[in-house]
Amino acid sequence: MPELSCTVRRVGDHESRTEEYEIAYAVGRATPRGLRIKYQAARAYEINAAIDAAVEVAREAIGEADPDLRGPTDEALSKFSWRAIQSAKYEQGEARSSSLEY
Repeated sequence: MPELSCTVRRVGDHESRTEEYEIAYAVGRATPRGLRIKYQAARAYEINAAIDAAVEVAREAIGEADPDLRGPTDEALSKFSWRAIQSAKYEQGEARSSSLEY
């Protein structure tokens, strides 16, 4: 079964209300696709925009690995991305990895 891996690292000022992350998605041995997101935790529209951008990059990573593969739904990718981001929130810059089978 194919697996989407996600590595997230919090960057920037960890004491700030603005949260910044570097995210990389990869499927198998394909070249990872990355992005950097930034949002204020109190602004839901910024969080939603960041998650939408992450889902788009995850879709690109899946499409690059196998163009015929549909992959998980946007909702599943959204939840997966948010959980991955939250797992790195208090890690003081340490990268956290997770994966999603689809």
